[in-house]
Amino acid sequence: MRTRTAFSAAAFALVGALTVSGCSSARDLAGGLLHDDGGESRPCPSDDAEPGSTTVTPSAPAMLDPAVAREVRAALRAVRKLPGVQTATESTTNTPSTVPDATCASRLVTTNHFRSTFEVDMEPSATPSQAGAVPTAMAGELAWTGVDLTLTVPAGPGHIASVVHYDATFDQTIPPETSTAVAQGLATLAATPHVTGLEATIPTTMRVDYGSLVIGVDRDDQSVLDAVHAVIDTTAFRATTLHGSFGNGAKP
Repeated sequence: MRTRTAFSAAAFALVGALTVSGCSSARDLAGGLLHDDGGESRPCPSDDAEPGSTTVTPSAPAMLDPAVAREVRAALRAVRKLPGVQTATESTTNTPSTVPDATCASRLVTTNHFRSTFEVDMEPSATPSQAGAVPTAMAGELAWTGVDLTLTVPAGPGHIASVVHYDATFDQTIPPETSTAVAQGLATLAATPHVTGLEATIPTTMRVDYGSLVIGVDRDDQSVLDAVHAVIDTTAFRATTLHGSFGNGAKP
């Protein structure tokens, strides 16, 4: 289960009852997102070879599949054109793993694991439909579960900041109705009295009730909790299972 940092001493979390891990799409497999370092093409050194007699040829730097790289750039351009977007950045990382070749213990095989992270900050005055347009636009350009999005609406008049993470959701269509409902729920909670922090996660399945919601509140009074719960029940997060506790260990 994902662990979230509470925003204040009094906090409770809504966490989906099921942990879901993303699956590689056909593009992941066919597009060469996981690359071998070329070790398979080199002969296995013989057992009686003299030490140092084998010449190791350095592998070329690993690169993201060109077709996927084009999709990532197109998604970033699309997001930057959207109304209400203040900044949008993207970074691609590679976390290689190396294991012995199953057919030749003296030879190592490296697999590259690429991941693209989008960081998007909206204008504080952005509407839920504008915030919801970001993941929908990205999904229209991408077909890869290796992309994550962190979407932030900064604090503004009458509301606190909110953050939502879309984790590996971009191998499918994201209807604007779905993403706007998520953004509307966060906007509603961000303007709710006594709420001091707000962060949500949408999982690979796009099932909001399988995701998580962490809310900080400024007091552990039951009437405050009841009021916040009543607001949650009007949002897209109403079916999410409640977990968590206050700093003193009491269950909300």
